[in-house]
Amino acid sequence: MKRFSFLALFAIFSLSVYAYTTNIQKKDLQNALSVQYAKNIADASAKLQELDTAVKKTMLFNEGEGDLRAREDIWRLSSDIQQSVSSLPLDPHFSSVWMNYLSRLGKFAKTGPEQTEPREFHAVMDKASGNIENLSNEWAAATADMASGNLSMEEWQQRMDSEKASFDWKGLSASVQQYTESVFPLTASESDALKKKELKHIEDPAISKEQALDKFKKLFPDTADQVIDLKKSKPGSPYPFYHIRFSDQESVGYIDITEKGGHVLSFLTERPAGNGRLDAGTVQKQVEQFLKVAGYTDVVFEEVRENDTAFHFVYTRQEPLHKAKVLSDTIQIKASKEDGRIAGVNAAEYIRKEQLKDQPIVKIDWNTFFHKQVKVNREELVYAENEHGRQRLAYALTVTMEENGETGTYIVLVDTETKEVIRTEQQK
Repeated sequence: MKRFSFLALFAIFSLSVYAYTTNIQKKDLQNALSVQYAKNIADASAKLQELDTAVKKTMLFNEGEGDLRAREDIWRLSSDIQQSVSSLPLDPHFSSVWMNYLSRLGKFAKTGPEQTEPREFHAVMDKASGNIENLSNEWAAATADMASGNLSMEEWQQRMDSEKASFDWKGLSASVQQYTESVFPLTASESDALKKKELKHIEDPAISKEQALDKFKKLFPDTADQVIDLKKSKPGSPYPFYHIRFSDQESVGYIDITEKGGHVLSFLTERPAGNGRLDAGTVQKQVEQFLKVAGYTDVVFEEVRENDTAFHFVYTRQEPLHKAKVLSDTIQIKASKEDGRIAGVNAAEYIRKEQLKDQPIVKIDWNTFFHKQVKVNREELVYAENEHGRQRLAYALTVTMEENGETGTYIVLVDTETKEVIRTEQQK
């Protein structure tokens, strides 16, 4: 009897120690995630200041190296800020309108001088400078209590909850939307494109919370038993989705699954990163198995990048008629080098499927289309957005040219019907 009592007490003690240790590990991981969020906020704040300076610099010159450097800085900084913001669990509408504004500003800085008179270009930049200065102040006020890195995950959620938020995110969203419309007014086709991006075209039947949870368990069985919260998106979100948070002794994170169709919108997990030993090919097989299980069967591999702990894969949707890649419909996946586990998914662009139209394919003699020194190394078909916001079937050409003893490589997109050059990008 005494032995039984001892064993029972020992078991209770062991479970208590395990529970305490697990709880400490959860808190440590949540704290690490909070610190990472705070770092991204600080990074966005600093680069907003740099962006304002770069915009002001463009108003000093009409042309020349000074103007070119400032415009390149705007393009780079607007992209960097988008990356910082995209990794933060912010109000979804605010994130959407801010991303749109930064994207349009970067694009205008890159192409505006070729399409507008200097006076008009400077007028736009003058307005943009005032907007960014105001936005920088509002952003500092909105994130003042979030930039310390000391908030718990629950407190982070409360900062985003419309009923408990410490800042008027809807008001800030309205301000950024006003900046966009006043400085970069939408064309009719762009307005249609934005409506499409709200996923109103999805006709899949709605799923329940239970079905969303089942989808999560199917895709991520290792963490599916550690769900700590499941709720629907807030009213007013661009599209309804289920937000599932989870936490165990190894990881903490979330997954968003659309209500219509149960598509994975995004997934993010933070856990200790071990030594990365797997090669890209091995990890890619695991990634593509995940894509198959998730139902993303119409995508093809685009590219892979890496850091010390993970590979970052990009997959692009391929339409069936011409086997053309749809450049706007991509899925980004982050996978661990240690064991190939999925650490992050962003399928928002893929889910917002472009509505495509077929068009004639005119044969083009590249020997006469390009200068004689240009060599065409690769040719494929893609769908790409032209300057009017329309998806066009295009030849995607990888070309090279000798430049002062070195080889320059460019990607050139040419409309298959009109022969219009949609875009030219130099590869670094």
